[in-house]
Amino acid sequence: MSIDLKHVIEDFNDSGLDKLIVKLDHVAYRVKIGERLTTMQSMMNLLPYREFKNFKIIRANAITTCIKLHDTLPVIVISEGLNEDSIVEKYCQKYGSRVHHLAYLVKDIDKVVAIQKSRGVHFTSEKVIGSESEGIKQIFTMPTETTNHIIEYIQRFGDFDGFFTPNNVENLMISTAKLGES
Repeated sequence: MSIDLKHVIEDFNDSGLDKLIVKLDHVAYRVKIGERLTTMQSMMNLLPYREFKNFKIIRANAITTCIKLHDTLPVIVISEGLNEDSIVEKYCQKYGSRVHHLAYLVKDIDKVVAIQKSRGVHFTSEKVIGSESEGIKQIFTMPTETTNHIIEYIQRFGDFDGFFTPNNVENLMISTAKLGES
């Protein structure tokens, strides 16, 4: 099978997505139980990343820590299951500790999702998670066939000064349950 990358780029640009996707926002890892702090330490030994935010995700039996390099993006997000029933731990048992998704900041998430759906992209949830009034909207694509990575689209609104909301993180994580991770 021959792949025409020029056609792929032209199709992407013709869709208007190149004007809507701004930059890499964060890289998210899922790690086995007991590896979150070691993963943080490894990264903080290599780069001047520092702990930024922590979220306990009750319904997913997980904890998520964000580490940040000064005030720049991308942030590194590390999630660990709290027990064997965690979506995160089940993912790690299936795939090992690894990058789970790459998140891209977008200008208009609803347009991005509509365009991507028209291009045949599928998502882990039917609707975008969050709202403008909450200050943040996010959605995961289904995993890629070759690397099993997920792409997240994220949009923040107004003076929202958080990185995530605990509710959004929980709902995003739960949306991956249909992937056999729970």
